[in-house]
Amino acid sequence: MTEAVLFNELITENSQKIGVVTLNAEKSLNALNQAMVDAIYARLTQWKTDDSVVCVFMDGQGEKAFCAGGDIRTLRQSVIDGDTGAPLRFFAKEYRLDYLIHTFNKPVICWGNGFVMGGGIGLMSGATYRVVTDTSLLAMPEINIGLYPDVGGSWVLGHMPVRIGLFMALTGCHLNAGDAMYLGLANRFIDHAFRPNVLEALQKADWQTLDAHEAVYNIMHRFDHESAGWLPYSKIREYRDAIAQWMDKPSLPAIMEQLENLESDDEWLITARKNALTGSPLSAFIAYEQLKRTHHLSLRQAFMGELVLSVNCSLRGDLNEGVRALLVDKDKQPKWQFASVKDVNAETLEQFFQPPWGNADHPLSDM
Repeated sequence: MTEAVLFNELITENSQKIGVVTLNAEKSLNALNQAMVDAIYARLTQWKTDDSVVCVFMDGQGEKAFCAGGDIRTLRQSVIDGDTGAPLRFFAKEYRLDYLIHTFNKPVICWGNGFVMGGGIGLMSGATYRVVTDTSLLAMPEINIGLYPDVGGSWVLGHMPVRIGLFMALTGCHLNAGDAMYLGLANRFIDHAFRPNVLEALQKADWQTLDAHEAVYNIMHRFDHESAGWLPYSKIREYRDAIAQWMDKPSLPAIMEQLENLESDDEWLITARKNALTGSPLSAFIAYEQLKRTHHLSLRQAFMGELVLSVNCSLRGDLNEGVRALLVDKDKQPKWQFASVKDVNAETLEQFFQPPWGNADHPLSDM
């Protein structure tokens, strides 16, 4: 049976090691399942204390995707089969992995080629070098499946300018490399053809004379500079001021009304608008409220809040229905619990922010 994650240690000319993590589930666009998360967490924990490992390089098998998200279809089936503890196990370990990358003590390079969505952004957003390529397509499209931007998304999106993060959460809009660089989701644009050259340069770098961070910086800066002329046009940058105006309303229903009345010939904007209007109203309200609540919280606190929401969404939210409609039956006709954000009452919303484990210690309290 093929391993869903491949680990390799490239030997440098100074006899140091570059740890390579390759997501190897190409048919599912490298979607993360429990076994993959467990394996990556264990290996990164090992490399963190291994002095011979100087940096980590993460990528995905195939040309289509680094990682298109979490394997939520399997998670849904586990809940249906009666394993109600599956969401807590999966999300808790996934968030621990994402937080480990954010706080890693060595340079981490994430090669975000192709699709980088949901859980893929969770892996990428904590990396030291968040690389996008000529084929990168990023999104937090959770509203389409009855979830909300998790994997640290509430913290990442909440720190974007002029409420663009809220726009991303409500619309699941697609971002190219130019958008990602503009928003800071990525900090290096390198043509995908340079990937083997980057790995070769890392192996040839002088790890004994230079600090690890300086050595990696020099390499990433060189290939970023050589690719600069190919950076694609950014729609987010074009619509920045308009997005600020659309999102600057006193309530979520007012924002959704603004999007409903939006008229445009731009296909990118039309698709974003459609996602907002056909996605889960409950998810939209959860995302809206979570972004407000996490605005002044730390990253660790944001992950802790997301665990509460994600378990609740899996057990009694719209997630199971959204996955059914989009990924299982594929009828694209989800029957959401609420027809409109106007129908979501405060009492129901607040229940999703209450810990499903009661008065027990938070599962991420030791993170």
